[in-house]
Amino acid sequence: MSQNQFTLDRLEKDFSECSDCKGNYAYFNSCQAINKISDIENEHLIDFHTGASRYYGTVWRQQAEETKLETGISLYQSYLEEIQPHIKKPDSMHCTIYAYEGLKAGLNQIQQKRLEKIHKQIWKSREHAGWSIGYILVKYFDWKAYLIIHPDAKEYNHCLKSYKKNKSYPVWKQPNIPLEAFYIIGSDDEVVNDLLVANEFGWGFSEQGIHTWLTRYKELKECNWLGAPSKKNQEYNSDKPLFISTKFEDYKDYDSHVMIFPPK
Repeated sequence: MSQNQFTLDRLEKDFSECSDCKGNYAYFNSCQAINKISDIENEHLIDFHTGASRYYGTVWRQQAEETKLETGISLYQSYLEEIQPHIKKPDSMHCTIYAYEGLKAGLNQIQQKRLEKIHKQIWKSREHAGWSIGYILVKYFDWKAYLIIHPDAKEYNHCLKSYKKNKSYPVWKQPNIPLEAFYIIGSDDEVVNDLLVANEFGWGFSEQGIHTWLTRYKELKECNWLGAPSKKNQEYNSDKPLFISTKFEDYKDYDSHVMIFPPK
Protein backbone atom coordinates (compact mmCIF):
# COMPACT_ATOMS: atom_id res chain seq x y z
CA MET A 1 0.00 0.00 0.00
CA SER A 2 1.35 3.42 -0.95
CA GLN A 3 1.73 6.23 1.60
CA ASN A 4 -0.94 8.23 -0.24
CA GLN A 5 -3.38 5.33 -0.10
CA PHE A 6 -2.63 4.84 3.60
CA THR A 7 -3.36 8.52 4.22
CA LEU A 8 -6.63 8.38 2.29
CA ASP A 9 -7.74 5.25 4.16
CA ARG A 10 -6.83 6.85 7.49
CA LEU A 11 -8.72 10.03 6.64
CA GLU A 12 -11.82 8.09 5.64
CA LYS A 13 -11.69 6.05 8.85
CA ASP A 14 -11.29 9.07 11.15
CA PHE A 15 -13.46 11.56 9.27
CA SER A 16 -16.08 13.23 11.47
CA GLU A 17 -19.56 12.79 10.00
CA CYS A 18 -21.97 15.69 9.59
CA SER A 19 -25.06 16.03 11.74
CA ASP A 20 -28.19 14.00 11.03
CA CYS A 21 -30.12 17.17 11.95
CA LYS A 22 -32.56 15.28 14.17
CA GLY A 23 -31.87 17.13 17.40
CA ASN A 24 -35.31 18.79 17.50
CA TYR A 25 -34.42 21.25 20.25
CA ALA A 26 -36.65 24.22 21.02
CA TYR A 27 -34.05 26.99 21.09
CA PHE A 28 -30.84 25.35 19.91
CA ASN A 29 -29.65 24.27 16.46
CA SER A 30 -27.73 21.06 17.12
CA CYS A 31 -27.29 20.55 13.37
CA GLN A 32 -25.19 23.72 13.09
CA ALA A 33 -23.36 22.97 16.34
CA ILE A 34 -22.30 19.47 15.31
CA ASN A 35 -21.41 20.55 11.79
CA LYS A 36 -19.19 23.34 13.14
CA ILE A 37 -17.26 20.84 15.24
CA SER A 38 -17.08 18.38 12.33
CA ASP A 39 -15.73 21.11 10.05
CA ILE A 40 -12.98 21.96 12.54
CA GLU A 41 -12.07 18.32 13.12
CA ASN A 42 -12.05 17.40 9.44
CA GLU A 43 -10.04 20.43 8.36
CA HIS A 44 -7.48 19.58 11.04
CA LEU A 45 -7.44 15.89 10.13
CA ILE A 46 -6.71 16.55 6.46
CA ASP A 47 -4.05 19.20 7.11
CA PHE A 48 -2.48 17.15 9.92
CA HIS A 49 -1.78 14.23 7.58
CA THR A 50 -0.94 16.21 4.44
CA GLY A 51 1.02 19.14 5.86
CA ALA A 52 0.28 21.25 8.91
CA SER A 53 -2.99 22.38 10.46
CA ARG A 54 -3.75 25.84 11.80
CA TYR A 55 -5.14 24.17 14.95
CA TYR A 56 -2.97 23.03 17.86
CA GLY A 57 -3.25 22.58 21.62
CA THR A 58 -2.38 25.43 23.98
CA VAL A 59 0.09 23.32 25.97
CA TRP A 60 1.64 21.96 22.76
CA ARG A 61 2.48 25.55 21.83
CA GLN A 62 4.05 26.25 25.23
CA GLN A 63 6.24 23.17 24.92
CA ALA A 64 7.01 23.85 21.25
CA GLU A 65 8.23 27.35 22.11
CA GLU A 66 10.67 25.80 24.59
CA THR A 67 11.88 23.07 22.22
CA LYS A 68 14.96 24.21 20.30
CA LEU A 69 15.84 22.58 16.98
CA GLU A 70 19.31 22.07 15.50
CA THR A 71 18.67 25.08 13.27
CA GLY A 72 18.60 27.29 16.36
CA ILE A 73 14.93 28.21 16.21
CA SER A 74 12.09 26.84 18.30
CA LEU A 75 9.77 24.09 17.15
CA TYR A 76 6.92 26.59 17.23
CA GLN A 77 8.78 29.08 15.03
CA SER A 78 9.52 26.27 12.58
CA TYR A 79 5.80 25.46 12.50
CA LEU A 80 4.90 29.10 11.82
CA GLU A 81 7.34 29.22 8.92
CA GLU A 82 5.82 26.03 7.54
CA ILE A 83 2.25 27.35 7.44
CA GLN A 84 3.08 30.93 6.42
CA PRO A 85 3.13 30.22 2.65
CA HIS A 86 -0.40 28.85 2.97
CA ILE A 87 -1.62 32.04 4.68
CA LYS A 88 -3.06 30.10 7.61
CA LYS A 89 -3.71 31.95 10.84
CA PRO A 90 -2.67 29.69 13.73
CA ASP A 91 -5.47 28.90 16.17
CA SER A 92 -4.70 27.71 19.69
CA MET A 93 -7.18 25.22 21.15
CA HIS A 94 -8.00 23.70 24.50
CA CYS A 95 -11.00 21.77 25.76
CA THR A 96 -13.26 24.71 26.61
CA ILE A 97 -12.43 26.72 23.48
CA TYR A 98 -13.29 23.68 21.37
CA ALA A 99 -16.56 22.96 23.16
CA TYR A 100 -17.59 26.61 23.09
CA GLU A 101 -17.08 26.77 19.32
CA GLY A 102 -19.71 24.08 18.96
CA LEU A 103 -22.07 25.65 21.46
CA LYS A 104 -21.90 29.09 19.84
CA ALA A 105 -22.73 27.64 16.43
CA GLY A 106 -25.97 26.23 17.80
CA LEU A 107 -27.08 29.52 19.35
CA ASN A 108 -28.47 32.44 17.40
CA GLN A 109 -26.77 35.85 17.66
CA ILE A 110 -29.17 37.16 20.30
CA GLN A 111 -28.57 34.09 22.46
CA GLN A 112 -24.80 34.37 22.03
CA LYS A 113 -24.78 38.02 23.09
CA ARG A 114 -27.01 37.26 26.06
CA LEU A 115 -24.79 34.41 27.21
CA GLU A 116 -21.66 36.58 26.95
CA LYS A 117 -23.36 39.46 28.77
CA ILE A 118 -24.44 37.24 31.66
CA HIS A 119 -20.98 35.68 31.88
CA LYS A 120 -19.35 39.11 32.16
CA GLN A 121 -21.89 40.26 34.73
CA ILE A 122 -21.16 37.29 36.98
CA TRP A 123 -17.47 36.59 36.33
CA LYS A 124 -16.17 39.86 34.83
CA SER A 125 -13.17 39.14 32.60
CA ARG A 126 -12.70 35.55 33.77
CA GLU A 127 -12.35 33.02 30.96
CA HIS A 128 -15.15 30.63 30.06
CA ALA A 129 -15.15 27.36 32.00
CA GLY A 130 -17.20 24.22 31.68
CA TRP A 131 -18.99 24.96 34.94
CA SER A 132 -19.55 28.69 34.28
CA ILE A 133 -21.12 28.12 30.86
CA GLY A 134 -23.02 25.15 32.29
CA TYR A 135 -24.43 27.28 35.10
CA ILE A 136 -25.67 29.93 32.66
CA LEU A 137 -27.21 27.35 30.33
CA VAL A 138 -29.21 25.86 33.21
CA LYS A 139 -30.19 29.05 35.06
CA TYR A 140 -30.87 31.34 32.10
CA PHE A 141 -31.47 29.12 29.05
CA ASP A 142 -33.56 26.31 30.59
CA TRP A 143 -31.08 23.53 29.81
CA LYS A 144 -31.20 20.42 32.01
CA ALA A 145 -28.18 19.13 33.95
CA TYR A 146 -27.46 15.59 35.12
CA LEU A 147 -24.68 14.33 37.38
CA ILE A 148 -23.09 11.01 36.40
CA ILE A 149 -20.68 9.89 39.11
CA HIS A 150 -18.75 6.79 40.14
CA PRO A 151 -19.40 5.64 43.74
CA ASP A 152 -15.64 5.74 44.39
CA ALA A 153 -15.23 9.30 43.11
CA LYS A 154 -13.48 11.58 45.59
CA GLU A 155 -16.36 14.08 45.49
CA TYR A 156 -19.13 11.46 45.67
CA ASN A 157 -20.22 12.08 49.28
CA HIS A 158 -20.04 15.84 48.88
CA CYS A 159 -22.12 15.70 45.70
CA LEU A 160 -24.66 13.31 47.21
CA LYS A 161 -25.10 15.59 50.22
CA SER A 162 -25.63 18.60 47.96
CA TYR A 163 -28.12 16.72 45.79
CA LYS A 164 -30.15 15.56 48.78
CA LYS A 165 -30.14 19.07 50.22
CA ASN A 166 -31.14 21.11 47.15
CA LYS A 167 -30.70 18.96 44.00
CA SER A 168 -27.59 20.76 42.83
CA TYR A 169 -23.98 20.12 41.83
CA PRO A 170 -21.58 21.95 44.20
CA VAL A 171 -18.89 23.92 42.36
CA TRP A 172 -16.10 25.07 44.68
CA LYS A 173 -16.54 28.77 45.58
CA GLN A 174 -19.00 29.22 42.69
CA PRO A 175 -22.79 29.02 42.29
CA ASN A 176 -24.17 25.50 42.48
CA ILE A 177 -25.67 24.07 39.29
CA PRO A 178 -29.27 22.79 39.61
CA LEU A 179 -29.62 19.10 38.70
CA GLU A 180 -32.42 17.03 37.23
CA ALA A 181 -31.00 13.72 38.42
CA PHE A 182 -28.10 12.00 40.19
CA TYR A 183 -26.90 8.90 38.31
CA ILE A 184 -24.38 6.38 39.61
CA ILE A 185 -21.93 4.78 37.18
CA GLY A 186 -22.37 1.02 37.29
CA SER A 187 -25.93 1.18 38.60
CA ASP A 188 -27.65 3.62 36.26
CA ASP A 189 -25.76 2.97 33.02
CA GLU A 190 -28.87 2.10 30.99
CA VAL A 191 -30.62 5.31 32.02
CA VAL A 192 -27.54 7.35 31.13
CA ASN A 193 -27.27 5.58 27.79
CA ASP A 194 -30.92 6.36 27.00
CA LEU A 195 -30.33 10.00 27.89
CA LEU A 196 -27.37 10.20 25.53
CA VAL A 197 -29.16 8.42 22.68
CA ALA A 198 -31.99 10.96 22.94
CA ASN A 199 -29.66 13.95 22.55
CA GLU A 200 -27.56 14.87 19.53
CA PHE A 201 -25.76 17.58 21.50
CA GLY A 202 -24.72 18.02 25.09
CA TRP A 203 -22.44 20.36 27.02
CA GLY A 204 -20.35 18.58 29.65
CA PHE A 205 -17.53 18.84 32.15
CA SER A 206 -15.75 16.57 34.60
CA GLU A 207 -14.62 16.90 38.24
CA GLN A 208 -15.37 20.51 39.08
CA GLY A 209 -14.68 21.61 35.52
CA ILE A 210 -11.11 20.37 35.26
CA HIS A 211 -12.06 19.21 31.76
CA THR A 212 -14.77 20.38 29.33
CA TRP A 213 -16.27 18.36 26.49
CA LEU A 214 -19.31 17.82 24.29
CA THR A 215 -21.48 14.81 23.65
CA ARG A 216 -22.88 13.75 20.30
CA TYR A 217 -25.32 11.03 21.17
CA LYS A 218 -23.20 8.29 22.82
CA GLU A 219 -19.86 9.85 21.85
CA LEU A 220 -17.87 12.12 24.16
CA LYS A 221 -15.93 14.62 22.04
CA GLU A 222 -12.96 16.49 23.48
CA CYS A 223 -9.90 18.56 22.66
CA ASN A 224 -6.48 17.47 23.94
CA TRP A 225 -4.36 20.55 24.70
CA LEU A 226 -1.18 18.59 23.97
CA GLY A 227 -2.34 17.90 20.42
CA ALA A 228 0.06 18.96 17.66
CA PRO A 229 -0.75 20.64 14.32
CA SER A 230 0.97 18.01 12.20
CA LYS A 231 2.06 14.40 12.28
CA LYS A 232 5.69 15.48 12.22
CA ASN A 233 5.30 17.85 15.16
CA GLN A 234 3.30 15.42 17.25
CA GLU A 235 6.38 13.22 17.60
CA TYR A 236 7.83 15.82 19.97
CA ASN A 237 4.93 15.68 22.42
CA SER A 238 1.87 13.57 23.16
CA ASP A 239 0.91 10.65 20.96
CA LYS A 240 -2.76 11.58 21.41
CA PRO A 241 -4.41 13.62 18.65
CA LEU A 242 -5.82 17.11 19.14
CA PHE A 243 -9.44 15.98 18.81
CA ILE A 244 -10.67 12.74 20.38
CA SER A 245 -14.02 10.92 20.28
CA THR A 246 -14.76 8.18 22.81
CA LYS A 247 -17.91 6.25 23.66
CA PHE A 248 -19.07 7.76 26.94
CA GLU A 249 -19.33 4.34 28.56
CA ASP A 250 -15.62 3.79 27.80
CA TYR A 251 -14.46 7.18 29.08
CA LYS A 252 -12.42 6.61 32.26
CA ASP A 253 -10.28 9.75 32.61
CA TYR A 254 -12.45 11.16 35.42
CA ASP A 255 -14.99 9.79 37.89
CA SER A 256 -17.65 12.50 37.93
CA HIS A 257 -19.37 14.29 35.07
CA VAL A 258 -22.08 16.88 34.59
CA MET A 259 -24.03 16.60 31.32
CA ILE A 260 -26.27 19.45 30.21
CA PHE A 261 -28.82 19.22 27.39
CA PRO A 262 -30.96 21.81 25.57
CA PRO A 263 -34.74 21.89 26.08
CA LYS A 264 -36.94 20.19 23.48
